[in-house]
Amino acid sequence: MLQFSPRGTRSSLLLIRIILGLENPCIYMSTLITIKLSSGDLQYDEINKEHKYFTYAGRALSSKIVYDSVPADCDPLEEQNKLIFSCGFLSGTPAPNSGRMSIGGKSPLTGGIKEANCGGRSPALIARQGIRGIILEGRAESLKIIKIEDGKADIIDGTPYKGLGTYELADKLKNKYGKRIGVLSIGPVGEDQGKSASIQSTDLEGYPSRAAARGGLGGLMGSKKVKAVVVCPTTKSKQIEYHDFDAFKDLTKEWFMELYKTKRTFSEYGTAITVNIVNAVNGLPTKNFRKGSFKDFEKINGDALHEFIDKNKGKYSVGCSPGCAIRCSNIVNDKQGNHITSSLEYETIALNGSNLLINDIETLAKIDHQCDDIGIDTIEAGNTLAVLMEAGEIEWGDGKAVVEFLKGYKEGDEKSQLLNKGAHRLAKYLDVERDPTVKKQGLPGYDPRTFKGMGVTFVTSPMGADHTAGPAIKGRKAYDDQEYGKLNEAKGKVRLSKQLQIFVMLVDSCGLCYFVGPSWENTKLLSKILNAMYNWDKSAEDLVDMAKGWLELEKEYNKQAGIPETFKLPAFLTNKIEEGSGNKWDLDSDRIKAFWNL
Repeated sequence: MLQFSPRGTRSSLLLIRIILGLENPCIYMSTLITIKLSSGDLQYDEINKEHKYFTYAGRALSSKIVYDSVPADCDPLEEQNKLIFSCGFLSGTPAPNSGRMSIGGKSPLTGGIKEANCGGRSPALIARQGIRGIILEGRAESLKIIKIEDGKADIIDGTPYKGLGTYELADKLKNKYGKRIGVLSIGPVGEDQGKSASIQSTDLEGYPSRAAARGGLGGLMGSKKVKAVVVCPTTKSKQIEYHDFDAFKDLTKEWFMELYKTKRTFSEYGTAITVNIVNAVNGLPTKNFRKGSFKDFEKINGDALHEFIDKNKGKYSVGCSPGCAIRCSNIVNDKQGNHITSSLEYETIALNGSNLLINDIETLAKIDHQCDDIGIDTIEAGNTLAVLMEAGEIEWGDGKAVVEFLKGYKEGDEKSQLLNKGAHRLAKYLDVERDPTVKKQGLPGYDPRTFKGMGVTFVTSPMGADHTAGPAIKGRKAYDDQEYGKLNEAKGKVRLSKQLQIFVMLVDSCGLCYFVGPSWENTKLLSKILNAMYNWDKSAEDLVDMAKGWLELEKEYNKQAGIPETFKLPAFLTNKIEEGSGNKWDLDSDRIKAFWNL
């Protein structure tokens, strides 16, 4: 690569710095750090153009490392598994919504390959230090903190932080290392190696509210005996390496402004606006997916949340990471003006609201806070709580009981420890027939009998029931010139899911938020941006081929782990949705089985 000194005007560079929210716009990521926890050794590998991982980043890199070096038949909580923190090709750059990173490993929840990504402060801070990835190998003898500073890692005693919730932990670490640090941490569920544990990332306000949530990777981090990764702002100035910074700047600036202008409603009301849309089409999970609409949806929708935020002097239009153009996050305060959570998102509202028949915004904010604090995926928590309600352990709609149940985890309440199992294993343990999972992972907030494309993603993606793997929401197209049929029709949905899974793989590997849009049009734009940064000569078709190869790699790993290429939906989802539309799952099973051959 050519060493490049930016030639633009001072005002242009200032704009980029303002957009990114950092003093230094972007650093070329070149180092892979391996932390050998069993011995305490540290290994630094420079990823140059000759390195085998040069064309891997983000999800592609974490999955490739798992494929190359984690035995497919190993127990996910044993030492052979690895936990990888991987910056994307564009993480921390002036590209809009590029402040994300992928975290990967063999999933304690599904038993297969897994990637979950998050925003917050840490991904950009890591990328700015020239780090493409951090690998945790082996297992420490006692609880540790990993500190990242100036491109180097340090292993520190973490025993003083044992058992802490992520909020108290974040406060203590900020007091010790400074307010501008980023923290990636686990709560008590992760320390207990819970199969639904999340990894929490501190946001720009310092709250541990952003989560790499799905797949139980927090349990994997707990098995390594690592409580947190603390990322300090770099004190060293590094030269940016670009092939053509001016071209990169022009492309990303225009894209930023387009997203900023076209996503204003999303910015003001957040992802909670989805409640109205999904309820209207009869696809909102209600009472453990019995119904597709909730009679009290107006009490938990985007308008209700917006009003609650305004009334209690919270904030909306908040960025979850540096460089966010969409700013769909929020800060929710209680009636006394005290912080409850950031950010209250659609998935949390759907799985813990309508799905549990809870109809109060403040209660849902408290549920979200408790989940973040103990470190558990809110989607998996909502499905697990539904199983408990099916078993009669908690009454449907009893939000106060749910909050107390979650609080009880840190207090050692025996029944609360059932959260560790996740929905699938708990359903078996309690002999509950209505198990809301695919590949042992809880269903997201889209009933597949209405959202047929989502349903295809749930049963075919290497990630299991994960809406972000192929998000076929209402109105979404992978190619503008193709038709995919109506939302609740089988027509075109296998093709739509497959195309979206390819484009999402690319977005994840670039370190982008998928809200920028997984599409052919954006893939064409990404090819220009990546070529400008890396001196590549890759077309959009080349990027699609790369993403296909990365997906095949994930599929092959799961195959070696004994996980089928495709799954079936839970038996109860073969029945029509109760009331409303009467939508049902009617996709041809042979077509689904042939998904990977198309």
